[in-house]
Amino acid sequence: MTPWGRGLYVQVYPSALESASRMFRIGRSVHEGVGFAATELVGVHRGGLPTRESIADGVDVVRVTGTARTGNLGRVLRAALWQPRVYRRYRRRSVDVLACHNVWILPMCWLLARRTGAALVYNPHELETETFTMRGPKKWVAVAIERSLVRRCDLVSAVNRSIAEWYSDRYGVAVPVTVGNVPSSTEGRVDLRSFLGVPDHALLYVHTGHLARGRNIARMLEAFAGVEHHLVFLGDGPLRPEVDAAVAQHPNIHWMAPVPPDEIVAHVRGADVGLCLIETGLDLSKRLSSPNKLMEALAADTPVLCTDLAEARRVLGSHADTWVLSDVADLEQALSRITRDDVDGFRASWPGAGTWESEVTDLVTAYRKLAARPRKSRRARVRS
Repeated sequence: MTPWGRGLYVQVYPSALESASRMFRIGRSVHEGVGFAATELVGVHRGGLPTRESIADGVDVVRVTGTARTGNLGRVLRAALWQPRVYRRYRRRSVDVLACHNVWILPMCWLLARRTGAALVYNPHELETETFTMRGPKKWVAVAIERSLVRRCDLVSAVNRSIAEWYSDRYGVAVPVTVGNVPSSTEGRVDLRSFLGVPDHALLYVHTGHLARGRNIARMLEAFAGVEHHLVFLGDGPLRPEVDAAVAQHPNIHWMAPVPPDEIVAHVRGADVGLCLIETGLDLSKRLSSPNKLMEALAADTPVLCTDLAEARRVLGSHADTWVLSDVADLEQALSRITRDDVDGFRASWPGAGTWESEVTDLVTAYRKLAARPRKSRRARVRS
């Protein structure tokens, strides 16, 4: 029997793993906290990216060839080609723990865990079966996969308390371990006001992340076009042309190139207010989410104007009445009522969002408890 921590820890996610910051942080923290000989984060190879790269001592990203095709056919071929290749790559290796980060690869990961005797961990990044794109037969299959396999996992984790409780209620499992999206680096401050030339009387709002649909980008541009306050977009994406057009027309709207993940909090700290205007609609996963931009602002001790998310209300507590919008149509009204005193009052009373190191502690502890099981009993547990 191989003692835990002397073998291999594998995480699997069907993406190119270019900026999978959450997966990277969990991988590093668990690797160091448990003491694996090696940790491999397995994704899909894409042209221009290395098939293997080191992100920390003992922690590597491994990209397995899938298909160059995109769209619906590409997704089908990825499942048909990439998953069997991942299975064959690891089926004869001494894998101590196998972590699955997506519902569609859970069956393959379960089979691989049975083959290797690894403990099986399910780490969904969101409410997997309740996203807007999960409809009809696609959703039925995803729900069937989770319902049949989630109870066979040795450990399940979730990104926040709301989603953890949903999984527990839906499938009758123990409440998953919660590992929130607290940034790993919260030091420093970038003086955005001086850099952008924001006058003293105006507040500076910041939006971080991808410029894409689902984030109310057009609504922000419309609202800030008629106010004295300033808005800066820190990020890039398909809606960049619309942002550039607004920047050219309105001197109080700005754009900045993306920065590395460990520098985002320092930039947000240099603004007065963060923006997290996620479009929820009929998407339960979005309504129960805790987006990176929400947690980045709170980690920077910066108030965040947010759409009506359950986790935003829970985390903000008594501050929610000021900073949570019941309707994004009220954005202009919020911009007119929020003052410097509101910002200063938040910062004076906000207890802090904590640190990544404290956030991941329960997950590392759970892995250590699994570590006490010899490999033979872990194999029997996964097969049950």
